[in-house]
Amino acid sequence: MSWSLELIRTKTNTEPYDDEKEEDVIPFMKSEILDCINDIHEIINISIEDAESDFVHVYGEKWRVEICFWKECLYSEKDMTYYTIELQIRGGTEPKEFLSLFTEKLRARLFDMHAGIFWTCNGSGFSEWKNLCDRIVKELSDEKGKNK
Repeated sequence: MSWSLELIRTKTNTEPYDDEKEEDVIPFMKSEILDCINDIHEIINISIEDAESDFVHVYGEKWRVEICFWKECLYSEKDMTYYTIELQIRGGTEPKEFLSLFTEKLRARLFDMHAGIFWTCNGSGFSEWKNLCDRIVKELSDEKGKNK
């Protein structure tokens, strides 16, 4: 399971989720995302894998972010720009420093699809999502123990 965030950028970055007007969207280029990750690599200890694929992996000490370039989210196939990019986070800790630098450098926002709010360093659905995952793992472990 992953905690999913949607990267969004508009001229004002103030619209409620899903109320963005197409003419206000500032699309993302994959090269821009990769440049941003490389800049962050100079600041914090991360590793990057699969940069040439549609699913770029960024690893921190106790987390992994998979940056998904979905074909369905293409803003312009001609320019290979994306309306939005999904980040799937896995691991035991929230990558706050990475996410904060990522959004700051891209001048973008992240929508927390689990909590239904825009992500901030001080407020996200990560702990709620992690508690849900931990509960599912415990229930599956308990069930497996009963079936032995």
